[in-house]
Amino acid sequence: MLGTCICLEVLSLANNQITGLPSSLAAMRNLTKLNLSHNRIAHIPTCVYSMKGLVFLHLACNRLETIADQIQDLVNLKILIVEGNSIHTLPKTLCFLESLELLNVDFNDLQSVPVEMYLLSKLRRLACHPLDKGLHIVHNPLLKPIQEVLQGGLSALYNYLKPT
Repeated sequence: MLGTCICLEVLSLANNQITGLPSSLAAMRNLTKLNLSHNRIAHIPTCVYSMKGLVFLHLACNRLETIADQIQDLVNLKILIVEGNSIHTLPKTLCFLESLELLNVDFNDLQSVPVEMYLLSKLRRLACHPLDKGLHIVHNPLLKPIQEVLQGGLSALYNYLKPT
């Protein structure tokens, strides 16, 4: 039934203990903001990758362990919040989201980041305050030397990751 609301632009299903979404929601092509935080979602629902108009995707505090390569299909995404999950790695396809201004991966299980992170040119700094634009990456078991590089800020990270 919800999938018939094709003109809907904002949808929040936060705090509902849901584990997934019906495929019919793929028809919601006008959706720009989707909040699925504080649920029991283990994988980003496939239908989300069809929502090409999304600029805001909030998946904090779920049960995510991975982000699928299809994340690159969300070409208009400016804000991606996946803090408080169990994500081990970020797909390099995430680095092709040229519009991304805020990426929050705080409180996950990341040990490394893709070398292509420097391609995210709109992520201009390491962010500390929850509403700050930039890269939020604290409280992850990042392996050295990444952890040491992060102390030098985002430009130090990008310089470290850029191919020579």
